[in-house]
Amino acid sequence: MKDLSVVIPSFNGREHLGRTIEDLLDIAPDAEVIVVDGGSTDGSQEFVRETFPAVALLEVINHGFSHATNRGIEATTRPLVLFLNSDLFINRRALETMAAALRRDMTIGAVGPYLFNEDGSRQQHFTWLYWPRYVPQLTGPLDVPRLCAACIMTRRDVLEDVGCLDESFFLYNEEFDWCERVSVGGYSVQLLPVGATHVGGGSTVPSPELTLERYRGFLYMLGKHRPWIQRPVRRSMQLKGWFLKRFDPKPEWRELWGRVYAMTTAEDYRHSPFALSGRGVVTLEPLPPAGSPSAAPGAASQEAQAAE
Repeated sequence: MKDLSVVIPSFNGREHLGRTIEDLLDIAPDAEVIVVDGGSTDGSQEFVRETFPAVALLEVINHGFSHATNRGIEATTRPLVLFLNSDLFINRRALETMAAALRRDMTIGAVGPYLFNEDGSRQQHFTWLYWPRYVPQLTGPLDVPRLCAACIMTRRDVLEDVGCLDESFFLYNEEFDWCERVSVGGYSVQLLPVGATHVGGGSTVPSPELTLERYRGFLYMLGKHRPWIQRPVRRSMQLKGWFLKRFDPKPEWRELWGRVYAMTTAEDYRHSPFALSGRGVVTLEPLPPAGSPSAAPGAASQEAQAAE
């Protein structure tokens, strides 16, 4: 795995982060591993420095998942790039199968595994309209419209071609947008017949603000890629907001539904309830030639930190 860079965005994910890194280093000790911490308050930074000195640690302002992942991508120096959640436990078969697919076929833009809960049950992602969730266990790769951002492997040349994640998303929906851009770029997106364990929500506490962000991000994504669907979806969210801002039994959630109603009425999907970076889709520059000063180990990490 000397051709692999792994980017692990983390925010208060120390509870599972240690196992995520340990499992990864056990099966891919030669991989480049970059943890991007978005201002954790649970001691994650000190834990990574002290326990995993070989792992690069970037500390950035918390502008969301896309922002943190992009800062890690910018620091990578290998041709394969794996996005890995801090509560995703990878195994050798999944890692090797994903890497082999991307090395073998340059028309494949992104690959991912099935995700399972710790009890072995299969996780279901996205809505009931996501048809791959109804496909039984695969015997071969399956072309799909999108993959879960908890575990996606791609190539650096794909990122240079279609761009990195859109930082107009704070959390949720960024994989919808990125996988769509990969497909439009002429690459296939594939679910592979391998599995990985995902705690799911291990570092994310549900809140009214995150719910509002999920709604906002979904409408923003539809406006980019499915504008003809956005209008009826907006209208249904507007009606839901109008009703629940009056009748939800929890006051804090009534306030949320009022904000959903106001957002959908104003049709304002650019403004998140969280602070965004303002960078939008980030362009990834090609790596400098080997031997140049900027290609020295650690140079990319230093530049990413300086950008903050």
